Amino acid sequence: MIDLSVAEVVDALGARIKGDATSVGGLAFPSVSIDSRSIRKGECFVAFEGKRFNGHDFVEEALKKGASTVIFSQDIARSDNWEDRLFLEVNDTEAALQTLAHYVRQGWGKSLIAISGSVGKTTTREFAATLLERRFKVVQSPGNLNNEVGVPLSLLRISGEHEIAILELGMSHPGELRILTRICAPDAAVLTNVASVHAEFFADLDEIASAKGEILEGLSPEGRFFFNADDPRLCSLASNYSGETTSFSLDQPSDVRISNCRFKDLDEMSFDIELAEEHLGATAFFVGRHFLYNIAAAVAVATSFGVPHEEIVEGISRLKVPSMRGQILRFSRGNEDPITVWDDSYNSSPLALNTVLETVRELPGFRRKILALGEMLELGPQAPELHRQAGHSVARCSVDVLVTVGEGGNYIGQGAQEKGFPQKMIAHFGSSQEAAEFLIEQLAPGEFLLVKGSRGVGMDRVIRLFEERGES
Repeated sequence: MIDLSVAEVVDALGARIKGDATSVGGLAFPSVSIDSRSIRKGECFVAFEGKRFNGHDFVEEALKKGASTVIFSQDIARSDNWEDRLFLEVNDTEAALQTLAHYVRQGWGKSLIAISGSVGKTTTREFAATLLERRFKVVQSPGNLNNEVGVPLSLLRISGEHEIAILELGMSHPGELRILTRICAPDAAVLTNVASVHAEFFADLDEIASAKGEILEGLSPEGRFFFNADDPRLCSLASNYSGETTSFSLDQPSDVRISNCRFKDLDEMSFDIELAEEHLGATAFFVGRHFLYNIAAAVAVATSFGVPHEEIVEGISRLKVPSMRGQILRFSRGNEDPITVWDDSYNSSPLALNTVLETVRELPGFRRKILALGEMLELGPQAPELHRQAGHSVARCSVDVLVTVGEGGNYIGQGAQEKGFPQKMIAHFGSSQEAAEFLIEQLAPGEFLLVKGSRGVGMDRVIRLFEERGES
């Protein structure tokens, strides 16, 4: 975190000091944690109240582990054992965390890029960070800390040496991006796409697009907006933004367009990058049409921030797919051909699934191609139909076996059958563990398996079972 004094933080939060306040003015404020299990000696513990826990119940544990400061809002026991610790009382610890994070962002004052969208936020964030790191000291959101608690925690990781921050902003309901944008005050924003994700909270895609557009409310007229030109709703948002805009695409004309992609098995794809003044050739060591959008967005950002073209091309060759978001794993027994597993088990949505299936359809050279697809959650009343449509895509995908999990998985199977996929080649299970046990027995050397599903379905159990019983 940037250097702050306790006195500054007390003033910013309007906190009430409990205990001896005589030396507060000269104290430096420590780094922050909300997790008593991993807190380090000297850190500040914020007693955050979550849906399934209350941090006030763990203040004693945090103090025993060496927390030097506690920010709290409810009655807590402060025994004489902790007279050397600082206690700051606030009205609401979540609000205090957000206020402190905004104060840090304002005090730091350098470029902050906010990335949001229905699909591809994390991969786009990591790709953009990799390209920008060619020239800048970059800090980015760790993991998927992208909500009203995660974004403040990400901001509190910023230090004075950082030149650019890249934060991922998630959204599950209207108004959330407005709050997150107010907290992090970006001067650049990226929107990847608009799709049926968290659809249970929205009437249609237009409402989702409107909620995504909240990111522009906190972006100044002098800011920069990067958007997917293949998404007409994002084009509409861009047309109403008065600041600088940069478009990226695969299909429509744009400022940064990727074209002419060639796959080499599952390990490499080469493509052209069309810029206004130059065409570049680049190679990434993974495959997938959906990844091209993430790369295009990252190139648009890097170009705007002045990274030279040759460094962008070299950076693309170093890109790595985030864990559980399209990694290729190979499991072999002895000298047999490996079983190839595409681990995309972190999450799923109709758009994300369809784009992955486009790539699977083009993959040659496997004895059989098998899909293990978990239910897609939070789709609201449209869920049955969206799953059936996904089944239609499966039927067009040139695969041999379909394994589905969860209630929505049943509808995927129905949709596949509607388009001629053989019923005898479909297996449905109520849990991912059951599917994993089936798959571990069914797959043979030289075969391919795609594993994908919403996080709550736990399709990563399939991957874990292969790791336990196979040799990677």
